[in-house]
Order: sequence, then C-alpha cells, then structure tokens
Amino acid sequence: MIKISTVAASCLMVAALASAPANAESKKPANYPTRPINFVVSYPSGGGMDITARTLAAQMERVTGYQFRVENRPGGGSIIGNTYMATQARADGYTVGILANPTVFVNILKQGASFKKEDLEPIAGINFEPTVWTVRTDSEFGKMSFREIVDYAKANPEKVKVGVIPNSSFDTATRIVARESGAKFTIVPFQGGKPAVVSLLGGNIDMSGIYYTEIAQYVKDGSLKVLAVADNTRLGEAPDAPTMKELGIKMASGTWGADRFAAVPKGTPKEIKAYLSDLILKTLADPETHAAFEKVGVSVGAQGMAEKQKGYDASYDEVYSYLKEAGQLKLAQ
Repeated sequence: MIKISTVAASCLMVAALASAPANAESKKPANYPTRPINFVVSYPSGGGMDITARTLAAQMERVTGYQFRVENRPGGGSIIGNTYMATQARADGYTVGILANPTVFVNILKQGASFKKEDLEPIAGINFEPTVWTVRTDSEFGKMSFREIVDYAKANPEKVKVGVIPNSSFDTATRIVARESGAKFTIVPFQGGKPAVVSLLGGNIDMSGIYYTEIAQYVKDGSLKVLAVADNTRLGEAPDAPTMKELGIKMASGTWGADRFAAVPKGTPKEIKAYLSDLILKTLADPETHAAFEKVGVSVGAQGMAEKQKGYDASYDEVYSYLKEAGQLKLAQ
C-alpha cells in the first residue's frame, strides 16, 4: 500500500466517498441504534487487530455520536472469536466482528471450523497489513539479512526459533518461506502478537512473524528491526525491508497478512448492514480518523460493502488453492 500524506489521503477518501453511489438502503433504520454496538476481536488485547478495533471504535464514537465497545474473544488462533461471530452472535446489528483474512478461511478450510464463509457477511474493509519478520537488533540475527537467516536455517535445521500465531498468516507465510527455500525453522506458537513480541524482546525466540502495528514503538526505539515483508510490495513504514518477490520466494500478493474488515452475522437486516457500512466509511474518510490510525502505525484502506465482498470471495479462493496444494484441506469441498 502506497503511503501518502494525511491531508492528501483524507481529501482523496472524502472525494471518493462523496462520488460513490450510496447504499440502496442506507438511511438510518428506525429505532437503531438504541444501545452500544459491540466490536468483537478474535485476538488478545494489545495486538494489531485489537489496536485497529479500538482506534476505529474511538473514532466512530467521535464521528457518529454512538457508543462502541470492544470485546476480545481470543483463542485457537482466532477460531473461538470467529466461531462466536458466525454461529452465536445475534444478527441484530449490535455485534460487529472486526476480523482478518486469511485467518477466517484457515479456520474453515484447515481447522474444520463449525461455520461456512457465508455465515459472515462483510460490510466494510478497513485495511490490509502484510506480515513482516522482525528480530531483536542486538541479537546475532540482528546482524543478518533475511536471506542470510534463511540460509542459516538451511545449514542449521531447527536452530532458528520463529514465533507465530498458529494457523495465522504469520504461521502460513513462515511455512511458505520454509517450503520455497528449504529452510527448517522451529515454529513456536503464541496466542497473540503481543506475547510473541514480549518473548522476542526477552530473547526466548529468534525471530517473529508479526504486524508492523505491533512492533512500531520497538522499531522506532531501535530494539527491533524489520527484515522482510510477506508481500510483493514494500511496506511504507519499513521501506528497506525486501519483498518476497525480491527474495525470489513465490508468495501471493495481498494475502498473507491481515486483511482487516468489519462483518456481521448472516441474516442481519439489509438496512442495518447498509447503515453500518456507511458509518464505517464516513468515519474512515475523516481526516482525524486517518491521523489517529497513522499514529498507531496503520494505513487506512477503506472498502465499501460490494468491493469488500468481492475481495472476501477472492481471498477464500486463494487460501483454498494454497491449502489444497499443501495437502492441508480439512473441509471436504
């Protein structure tokens, strides 16, 4: 994602929103909302998803005047929270998942989750943040490039300990690197990004797949450094970190990271979905919102309901293809 100035980006988003056709039933529904709207996050507090949800909630309260709350339902590499959203949350517009792909589809296709992709209905895209690999600057690996670490892991199998969230984009991207390069890492599982960062800073692991949002403060103070990006476009916040294409590693673009979006349970009334989508887009187009996200290291990439649904379907197909090729499909298709 190309990073542009706050003012310029905000003007572009406002203009785009103004020129875009309104949702067919986007006027305020009768008697909605009458109480706080809950944002459900399938990860622990302090990580990139949690930061995104809390920033969005605060800005939506400012822009709309409504109340928004954030509820963390972590566990199982997001399967607990995602299953709750798809199978238990009420379809009344008061429970909105702030979710991320490809993890939702890994839940379904690899972990055999008890829900289908149609049980969640995307209403707006928030941003895409690729996985990055980071190391402690003062460690032995802090003196190496990503390519050198990969070569070391080939020559010294399982000597490099890499922290990931199981069945997440961190996990999958790391395994793709291993498969493509012949490197052999020791994969160390964590329930969220924040625990992995703590372990990395403490010297208990050597490298971590992570989101820049979760390590921005440590990169800025020199404790951590970003070595590579699990995408084919360089990251604006870490412009010196090479992409997979530059490293000669075959990896799909725009897939192995956090494709963050808002979704509601299947059956949520159309007029409420359209209204919520418009509120999110209005908030994301606001200059103060853009500045608030930049402050926590997130670049906004708003998408309307139709565009997000198209991306949602494409992501499913990409994850399905990868897992089928890797022999990891658990759900019969």
